[in-house]
Amino acid sequence: MTKFIYAMSLFLLAAISIKAQPIQKTSSCLLHGSVVSSTDATAIAGATVRLYQLKKLVGGTVSDASGNFNVKCPSSGSLQLRITAVGFKEVDTTLNVPTVTPIYIYMRAGKHTMDEVTVTASEKRGMTSTTVIGQTAMEHLQPSSFADLLALLPGGMTKIPALGSANVITLREAGPPSSQYATSSLGTKFVIDGQAIGTDANMQYIAGSFQGDADNSRNHVSYGVDMREIPTDNIEKVEVVRGIPSVKYGELTSGLINITRKRSQSPLLLRLKADEYGKLVSVGKGFLLSGKWNLNVDGGLLDARKEPRNRFETYRRLTFSARLRRKWDLGERYVLEWSGATDYSLNIDNVKTDPEIQIHREDSYRSSYLKMGMNHRLLLRRKALVGLQSVSLAYSASLASDRIHQTEAVALQRDYVVPLAYESGEYDGLFLPMQYLCDYRVEGKPFYSTLRGETEWLARTSFISHHITVGGEFLLNKNYGRGQIFDITKPLHASTARRPRSYKDIPATDILSFYAEDKATMPIGKHQLTVMAGLRTTQMLNIPVSYAIHGKLFTDTRVNVQWDFPSFLGFKSFVSGGFGMMTKMPTVLDLYPDYVYKDITEMNYWDVRPAYKRIHIRTYKLNQVNPDLRPARNKKWEIRLGIDKGAHHFSVTYFHEDMKDGFRSTTTMRPFIYKRYDTSVINPSTLTGPPSLASLPVVTDTLLDGYGRTENGSRITKQGIEFQYSSPRIPVIQTRITVNGAWFRTLYENSIPLFRSAPNVVVGTVAIADRYAGYYMSTDKYDKQIFTSNFIFDSYVDKLGLILSATAECFWMSNTKRPATSSVPMGYMDITGTVHPYVEADQSDPYLRWLVLTGTAGQDMDYRERSYMLVNFKATKRFGQHLSLSFFADRVFYIAPDYEVNGFIVRRTFSPYFGMEIGLKI
Repeated sequence: MTKFIYAMSLFLLAAISIKAQPIQKTSSCLLHGSVVSSTDATAIAGATVRLYQLKKLVGGTVSDASGNFNVKCPSSGSLQLRITAVGFKEVDTTLNVPTVTPIYIYMRAGKHTMDEVTVTASEKRGMTSTTVIGQTAMEHLQPSSFADLLALLPGGMTKIPALGSANVITLREAGPPSSQYATSSLGTKFVIDGQAIGTDANMQYIAGSFQGDADNSRNHVSYGVDMREIPTDNIEKVEVVRGIPSVKYGELTSGLINITRKRSQSPLLLRLKADEYGKLVSVGKGFLLSGKWNLNVDGGLLDARKEPRNRFETYRRLTFSARLRRKWDLGERYVLEWSGATDYSLNIDNVKTDPEIQIHREDSYRSSYLKMGMNHRLLLRRKALVGLQSVSLAYSASLASDRIHQTEAVALQRDYVVPLAYESGEYDGLFLPMQYLCDYRVEGKPFYSTLRGETEWLARTSFISHHITVGGEFLLNKNYGRGQIFDITKPLHASTARRPRSYKDIPATDILSFYAEDKATMPIGKHQLTVMAGLRTTQMLNIPVSYAIHGKLFTDTRVNVQWDFPSFLGFKSFVSGGFGMMTKMPTVLDLYPDYVYKDITEMNYWDVRPAYKRIHIRTYKLNQVNPDLRPARNKKWEIRLGIDKGAHHFSVTYFHEDMKDGFRSTTTMRPFIYKRYDTSVINPSTLTGPPSLASLPVVTDTLLDGYGRTENGSRITKQGIEFQYSSPRIPVIQTRITVNGAWFRTLYENSIPLFRSAPNVVVGTVAIADRYAGYYMSTDKYDKQIFTSNFIFDSYVDKLGLILSATAECFWMSNTKRPATSSVPMGYMDITGTVHPYVEADQSDPYLRWLVLTGTAGQDMDYRERSYMLVNFKATKRFGQHLSLSFFADRVFYIAPDYEVNGFIVRRTFSPYFGMEIGLKI
């Protein structure tokens, strides 16, 4: 009810404000826009804006701290707009009024200034913590994939490329991603040109794979986006929203990666990069066709190795993109803009065997991902100071051909049996041959479709202005692939029983969302208050009635507030904070998991004569569906402080996040009834074939065992402090100093009780694990902290066209604590399937006492890694206007003192990482 009242108040406030300012015809108009740097898209404060008509000054103003300006102008005619700012080239252009507002002015740095090159990421001045990575910073970093850009975030450090495995993201997190806490990565949303990258229909994995298998490290199901697939050469700007994003963005829990690609006229750009891990070539150009159409075309090829000396494990990425944009003036009051994009990408993981050392030359692994997508957006802008500003309709779709093909020569050391049944019942199994060739294929065709509509309104009163956004979004996720394809009589792993599965038979997931947001700005004396409040609703359609989320509406309320203080002694400061809820729906595989087959051997008779062997199996076909599965929801709040003085910029943020219902795979226990046939009565000499079950003594027995399913059982609690400071360039040495860093603390734990099987102990003739399972409240808990900071010194020598930077990456502390977990169960299940409370007397029971966990359970564990420092160097030399040469040397120098842990000396070494590239502009 409170959320409903909040939403109604939001709309009523907007309606009152609109009514208070009716549109009137006046002799003047209000021209408003923003002034930003063309280098990194940061706001330019203090820019002087002048308007001339017939060479006469008719208006002027100065841009505020956010780069915004408002200036009155004549209602018609041709105007000359002239903008100047210290350190930037003057902008002089002509406007015909009335014109489309707001207008965006991009200013280039002046030729003889020292502030025009920004080779680091910058913190955006705004209500939520956002890192902006500009084109110059990306060029200087010389990345191979999007994963390299994370080193520019507060708390980020450069890493050796790991292009032989999936690169998934973690934001504000102290620990690496793991399967039980993958919701943190899954809940980070990647948006390219306004459209999200879909991953919910990804089911590409090899069933029953083990750690160390070729597919294991490359499998990123339920982890979200693989950042290897995103090239950086066609990107103009990246915004990493770590705080509370606008309600326009849903299906996320951790953060938002907003990528804007190049959409303007540009020369032909050619980039050639080589390092010890791979080679990259990319080319792109922007065209202006007939003076009306903007066309950008680019493509790239990356050929990399998992390890420089290993030419048998490779990764290749081929990408192509074409983007087109056109504007039409519809009379004097409207402008229509259409933009479209077509994308193609091919990603291949290839693993071959070295014929000189491998016995089975047939062994191979190949994973390919061919994706084609399109993105269209139609935008109608209205030339008005208040009221309706724009209406937009966007549609995007993508279809991929996702294939895994693995062949492996299997040689067995003993007899293995494969069950042949696809339904529950009793069947004979098949003895596998001692040697065979397995051909395993996985064919997925994930399809993603997004339809989005949005309107924007502007309302002003005497004291407050409102920017209102209302919209809706419909998502469809579906996989049309043939799925798991293999011969069950020749399995990849003889010890696991798997069955093929078709993906196209799995229903699609449909997600419908609506949102409304009001960004209100109000001056209070010389101060300014800005409040952005919004509400988003999310509902999953096309879901069976038996599911708990059927017909349920989930709401996210998000509020951001910023208070800007007046300038004092040259200092400009602000305080901002926000609170928000974020929701991520389960994936297709979470909602519709594969069946589990529990195969219990009832009779196993082995004979030296193969024709006389027989094995009889009781098969249970189990449904892993969890009808009580809910979306994962993250509660997040933060507070920020920003202080600027001239070219000095400082910001610090404290945040806290708590997600109590992340997705994890848990074990469900249940009893299984089966028969035990006594083969000791068989006389081999009287057999004329496999033994008959009718002549064998039999008893009915019960086995307690488990199978996995997805539940809301993981809790991830994050808190930390992020900071960044950048100085002006020191004139004598032409060097800017940037310091950033972060302290992160993350608590990982299971939020629901979990079953664990008893140890493999036999008491008398009773196998404890077959009869009892413990029920524990806390079995998985880790408290991790990390503190890092970077000191960046970058110099720009304009006369020489030289950019130099040195970075000292300081790892100050890493501490992992595992508090004492539950060694004594809170309950247990017996072979009847009944859960009993575990009392103190049970610890003396000859059977139940084995449920008390031993080893490290119940003990505090603490591990601390000592500090170290890495030094990186980068250099870029421009030769004229057309050629540039860049070089980087990461980890070329390090300080990592030895330290002692439990009597053992820990010595750390870091391998350097070198590379260079050539850039050509034609």
